[in-house]
Amino acid sequence: MQKSKKGQVSLGNAPTIVLIVGLTFLIMATVALVSEKYNEAMPLTTYTVTNESLTPPTAVAAASNCNFQTLTITEARNSTAAVIAPVNYTVSGAQVINTTALATATSAPWQVDYTYQAAGVACNVTNDLNTEIQNNTSIAGIVLTISLVGIVLSVLIGVFVGMRKGI
Repeated sequence: MQKSKKGQVSLGNAPTIVLIVGLTFLIMATVALVSEKYNEAMPLTTYTVTNESLTPPTAVAAASNCNFQTLTITEARNSTAAVIAPVNYTVSGAQVINTTALATATSAPWQVDYTYQAAGVACNVTNDLNTEIQNNTSIAGIVLTISLVGIVLSVLIGVFVGMRKGI
């Protein structure tokens, strides 16, 4: 009769440990794939922002929203409330860039009204989940490596101890 010792892994336990670690990786990969596809399918909503203060060249505050796109400046005003003509600035992605040295265009900060499209809160949650999975994947690889090394060492120690005892 063999005694069971705490913290000891026998050859019989190895397939169970490998199965548990493998299933954990499979679940993480499945969640990552599903959430990526879900994120790509998020419907876009059009938002309007009024009187955002910014100093070109700078990105609008909404640029951090999930799936931010189609920024359209509806009106830009300088610090004296004079309207800045669209020929005096450009929009590149989420950035409003001053393209002229005219005094009316360079008075900072500007007040900008604009519209944009983004996917919303559900998209932010999905992005956060994907980021967490990406951050934990490297840790999971280390855990897998340590688990497999532990299994191999336990088996080897068991074989050598068994040979010494003549079992």
